[in-house]
Amino acid sequence: MTSVLPSAPPRSNDRVIGASLLISGALWLAMGLAARNRAIQSEDDWRGPYAVFAILLFLAALTSTCSVAMYTSSSTSSRGRSGAIAVAVAGVVSTVMAWAFPVWAVLLAAGFAALGASGAPGRRDAVWPAVALLVGLAVAIVGVLAKLGPAGAYDDYTEAQGWGLTVAGVLACAASVVLGLRARRRGAHDNFMAAGA
Repeated sequence: MTSVLPSAPPRSNDRVIGASLLISGALWLAMGLAARNRAIQSEDDWRGPYAVFAILLFLAALTSTCSVAMYTSSSTSSRGRSGAIAVAVAGVVSTVMAWAFPVWAVLLAAGFAALGASGAPGRRDAVWPAVALLVGLAVAIVGVLAKLGPAGAYDDYTEAQGWGLTVAGVLACAASVVLGLRARRRGAHDNFMAAGA
């Protein structure tokens, strides 16, 4: 007996993942631009702009971690994948110390790299956000070593760190947008193939 019920639509969620990655890209860009706010680098009224920067950083890290985890998900789970998610979540939690750029950048980068390495084949390009954060951190370190900008009250060279954060935000945005467009393209392709089947 043949079924007269219509076939179910394809359940590919790549379009949702793509949209999530695009949102995380927008948040990374906003965080990078917020880091350029001169008020953060001054001795005066820095608390408000710093709070905006910290909130944007947390949201960018959270949405990126969720998006990359979904982007790299596969039908099989492994202990390595659980560990990768744990490292990425630790990176998100560490962003509550927004001023500790090296700590959260390294943890998030390690989490993204581990998710890419333990994820589905063909999704290893998920390491790009990790590379973006590490490049931004390198810019900040070079800027501090070169004594870019005023030394600041604690010899922290906040302008150099601000440039590193901006580079990290812009590059993480670019990486997220590329991954998001790839995911949406895969979703559209899967839907097309399923419709033709």
